Amino acid sequence: MPDWQKIINQLKADPRLNSAWDTIKRAGKASESPAGFGTIAALGLSAVIYINLPGTLPDTYIADDNTPEVLEPPQKAESHPTAEPVTLDDPAPVPEEETFQLRRRETLIGLLNRARIQNSNAHNAVNALGKVTNLRKLKAGQNISLTRRADDNKAIGELRIRDTFNEEAIVLLRDGDYEAKREPITTYALTDFVEGEITDSLYLSAQRAGMPTKVIVDLIRLMSFDVDFEREIRVGDHFEVYYARDYSPGFDDVENGRILRAKLTLQKRELDAFFFKEKDGSEGYFDAGGKSTRRALMKTPLDVAVITSSYGRRKHPVLGYTRMHKGADFRAPTGTPIMAAGDGIIEMSARNGSYGNYVRIRHNGTYKTAYAHLSRYGKGVKKGRRVKQGQIIGYSGATGRVNGPHLHYEVLINGKQTNPMTLKLPTGRTLKGEDKKIFEGQTTALLQDLEKVRELKTILFAQQGGAKTEIKSAR
Repeated sequence: MPDWQKIINQLKADPRLNSAWDTIKRAGKASESPAGFGTIAALGLSAVIYINLPGTLPDTYIADDNTPEVLEPPQKAESHPTAEPVTLDDPAPVPEEETFQLRRRETLIGLLNRARIQNSNAHNAVNALGKVTNLRKLKAGQNISLTRRADDNKAIGELRIRDTFNEEAIVLLRDGDYEAKREPITTYALTDFVEGEITDSLYLSAQRAGMPTKVIVDLIRLMSFDVDFEREIRVGDHFEVYYARDYSPGFDDVENGRILRAKLTLQKRELDAFFFKEKDGSEGYFDAGGKSTRRALMKTPLDVAVITSSYGRRKHPVLGYTRMHKGADFRAPTGTPIMAAGDGIIEMSARNGSYGNYVRIRHNGTYKTAYAHLSRYGKGVKKGRRVKQGQIIGYSGATGRVNGPHLHYEVLINGKQTNPMTLKLPTGRTLKGEDKKIFEGQTTALLQDLEKVRELKTILFAQQGGAKTEIKSAR
């Protein structure tokens, strides 16, 4: 095992690397999780920065055989005292880049007018820019970088819009005309590792541990195939998530990517899921034995799933008499996201009597699911639309005949309601042959990386003094 402490000290020793080390530290703080971040990636980043910085190689280095070798200093150029001095004209001032922020309900043309760019010049530049980006997708708060022409401060020399995390749309003046193009943004592939103990709900506990909201939602979707959040999640259970992210030093922000490995340690069992892309291009999550974690339907379509009324006969809380309750009621504050339990087509998305705002999804010729008392529908959730498992189809509420906000959830088999909490669903497939061998190799390597992360994170964060450094999250 390399002496990582020694490596870090060597990187810090050269005073000419102060700026690089600051960048490394900020990359290392790209997660504020107390569990730390993938420091192997951070050290890899440090090597890239070190190698590419001009003039950072010390006069003495250690060769492959560990023998010190001294580099010869460059020879000084011969002086020519009789040479005539050269007089240069003062260089023309270089226009400075300005940053403007798009206001609510403001168009790009409106922003440029606010920046006092001449109207026809603004239209010419924007028309060219529209060929390489969708200007209708610009939102309030979007930063626009503007450089004016050196000879006319009311005309555009260059305009930049970062419309994706890793690319910019650019328009610039060239030979009297505006030319638009796209340019990549330098990013570094990193990882983040977050772990913690559940003290109430999985969502809130992961949030306190520093896990981004997007990753928490992905974790809940992933584990919802096997976990009954009402019966199985208990205080003291443990979670671990290792996920991908990209760091952009130029913008000093990160984009959170997919989960690479997730583990839940419950009182009675452990759940492990590894991301894997098969030879045919299909992607999914598999347990350590190569068995898919995916099921036809999730056990519960939301987190913080506390059942307040089970399937079966009960005294109706509003009507006051006993009747059959053909689903499961989950306590959920108004606005709690509700997810589609499986892939399918929306059969109904409308008001439905005592059900209130109601969504029903047909998953195949056998299974349907229904969601009632919603406060509102998810984006684009309409009859005939196709939805994906885990997609948000609505938000909990108290519409219809109810005495408080909750989700009423039903599973229908061949048109007949059944108990969603005791439903036995077919298990997923298992990897075989070459895919199984590749998966086993990747899983072994990933677990080894995680062990290194556990060992290195303490060292790196100790070097940073444990001080918090905020890094913006772009996604």
